[in-house]
This record gives sequence, structure tokens and C-alpha cells, in this order.
Amino acid sequence: MNTYRGSVYILIYLILICINFSTYAATINVPADQPTIQAGIDAAQNGDTVLVANGVYKGDGNVNINFKGKQITVQSQNGPEETMINCSWIPYTRGFIFQSEETHSSVLDGFTIRNGVHEYGGGIYCNNASPTIKNSIISWNKAVRNEGGTGRGGGIYCFNSDALIIDSTISNNIAEYTYGGGVYFDGNDEVFRETRYQPQLISCIISENNGSGVFIQDFASCEIRDTKILHNSLRGVVCTFFSRGDTQITGCEIAQNTGGGVEVSEYSIIKIHDSIIKQNTAKYGGGIYCSPSGNMYVSDCIIAQNIATKWGGGIEIAESKWGDAEITRCTITRNTASVSGGGLYVYCLTSFTLTNSIVWGNNSDDRNPEVYVSGRGIVFRANVIRDGLDRIGQEPDGDLFIYEDNIDKDPLFVNPDRGDYRLRQDSPALGMGPQTNVGGVLSVAPLGKRLVMWADIKRR
Repeated sequence: MNTYRGSVYILIYLILICINFSTYAATINVPADQPTIQAGIDAAQNGDTVLVANGVYKGDGNVNINFKGKQITVQSQNGPEETMINCSWIPYTRGFIFQSEETHSSVLDGFTIRNGVHEYGGGIYCNNASPTIKNSIISWNKAVRNEGGTGRGGGIYCFNSDALIIDSTISNNIAEYTYGGGVYFDGNDEVFRETRYQPQLISCIISENNGSGVFIQDFASCEIRDTKILHNSLRGVVCTFFSRGDTQITGCEIAQNTGGGVEVSEYSIIKIHDSIIKQNTAKYGGGIYCSPSGNMYVSDCIIAQNIATKWGGGIEIAESKWGDAEITRCTITRNTASVSGGGLYVYCLTSFTLTNSIVWGNNSDDRNPEVYVSGRGIVFRANVIRDGLDRIGQEPDGDLFIYEDNIDKDPLFVNPDRGDYRLRQDSPALGMGPQTNVGGVLSVAPLGKRLVMWADIKRR
């Protein structure tokens, strides 16, 4: 009985502490109560809010602002258009620093951060910290290569971080080494370390950065959702070097990046769903480039009007030796490659599956404007491909398995000239194929369905 009463008293005591903590959370006004933002943070306790009045803030105490591990909110009074941190292009000066194990309870809300210069993260730097950054504009910052630095993360640099970045614009930043002109996510490089970090970009705009829009490397993964990645000077998203945490891109628009749309390579895994990848240009793989040992899973996407000056206007899967690739329920249309594979170029040594997809209206300079494939373990099932087998190019030693239920009839888009690739009600593509992905190469062939081999194609 005494033990029970003791437990009850402890519970009541903890509840009273929580009530007392929330009751006495303070709001510290800058500059009314404290002269600088850093002074406001220094005076704050966990749960407090540092409320910053309209204005342009610069100089000591208003740049290189350090949260010091506190679970507080630093918030502008009237949003980023009215409140700016101006780093004045002074070397080794950035807006905010998170490096003391901050959590999502450390919130930065409603600032413009400009003119920062640093080796890692010109605007914001996160190291072993996972803050929330929201409703902010991070622009015109620069990551430089001074004294051995690598110039990564022009706007934001995160290392070993689960940072949550929402409703923010990251634009016109520069990474001198081109790694993450907008955002650079870096994880630990210890091969056997179990910790996996997954920062999130939600409802953001990543645009017009010099370098890739988002760069993900070294065991970091990332969730990118409902975000526009536009007009960056290199690829919109790069996922590379053991980024094994299933980087996920969902509900995004990746468009008009001059180095291509998406790249996955070096034992990394990327999953792209319900997204539009359009009007990107690159030497290889205008829309998506999957280089050796990358793993790529793309579903319910539109890949349109991309350009490659070599191979794979829409998608290129290049000499894959270890990785897998699947494309399911996608529309690949109006892409262009100068050499081959206007829609899709696949050189696969492991496995590749194209299912329930439309490959139509793509162009290249050779006689195979839609698809060019080579390698082993390649499966096409229930697709619409213009001109069918007659327009699928292949290497002489390739082994292609194409199910008989592919068709070559016009899919009848609603209004392709205006970018509306929905299917008309009378489209022959409606209702085609299974509702789930193919589960293998040979074992999934239904009874009565004939596999078409390269030997069959050569005789046509």
C-alpha cells in the first residue's frame, strides 16, 4: 500500500512540475527585452519564445546565432518578409547554428537569412542536431572552399541530423564544390554504425541554386514531400554513396534543372512516388539517372519533356551491376535523347522491371526513340509502348523478357500539348495489367502467356 501511495505522490508531483513549467514559459522580445537575438536565446529557458520584431539584423549577436541546445522557439513577429538576418558576406558568418543536440522542439520560425559565407552551410549549419526550421527564406548564401573546406550546402548543411524543414524557400544559394547548392544532407561515415538519419523537406521550394538542389550522401536518407525543386544548375536531387535509408520523394515537382532531375548512385536507394519530373536537361538521363550500383523504385510518376544530350532522355539506367530498378504505373512521354533511348535507356546486369506504364511520343536520333535496352533480368509487363517491339532497340547479347500483354495503341492523353497526360475515357490503356508489381522474372509468367526473347525480336 505504501508503495502504491508513493507512486501516486510521485505522479502528482510530476504533473505539477509540467503544469508549472508550461504556466511560466516566457516570451522574450527582441530588441525590447534583449538587444540581440543571441542575447534573447541566452536569457531563455526551455519552453520560452524569443519573439523578434520587424527589421534587418546584423553584426555581433545577430549572426552566427547559436541555439545552445535549448528547446525554445525563435520566431519573427510578422514573417520572413519583415525580418532578415543579414550576414553581410563576411567570411565565416552564417545565420544560425545548431550543434548541441537540438531536437524538433528547437524551432526557428519566420526569418529571411541572406548573404552568409561559410565552408559548410552558408545560411544554416546543423551538426548532430535536429531542429525544426519553418516558414523561412534562405537565399543568397554561399558555401566556399577556403582552407581545405569543400563548399557544401550553400543554403543549409546538415550532418547526422533529423532536421525538419517545412514551408520554406531555399533559393539562389551557391555551393562552390557544387555539392548541395540548396541543401546538403550528410550522415555518419562509419560503415557498421546502426544509426540512420532521415531529415525531412516538406512543402518547400528549392530553386535557382548554383549546384544541385538537394544532395544526400554518406548513410543519410531523406524524406522530400510536396516540394518543388526547380531551376537549379545541376541535378535537382542527388542521392549517393551508401545512402541506404530509402530516400523517399513523394508528391513533388522536379523541373527545369539544367543538370537533370534526379540521380541515384553508389549503393543508394531512392523511391519516387506520385511526382512530376519534367523539362530537365542533362548529358545522361535527363529526367532520372541511375548510375552503377544505384537502386531506384519509381511509381505513379510523370516523366516528360526531359532532354539528354547522350542517352536516356526520360530515364537512363547505366551499367547497373548491383542495384535493382522498378518503374510502375508511370507515364514517360515527350522526352528526347540525342543518341538513343528517348524515353528509356537501360543497361542492366541485375534486374529491371517496367510494369503498367506508358512509353509514348519520345524521340532520339536513332531508330529506337522510345526504348533502348541491354543486359539481363529485364521484364516488361502490361505497358503501352509506341510501335511495340519494332521500336525497342537492343544489344546483340541482351536477354529481354517482354510479356505479350504489352500494346502499341495510342494511349489517348487528354491534352498532351498542355501537359495534361491523364487518359481519356476511351483510352486503350485503361484497366490494363495487374494492380501490383511484378514479383520476379520467370516465375511470374501467368499460364498461357508467352515470353518474348531477343531471338524472337531479331526474327521480326
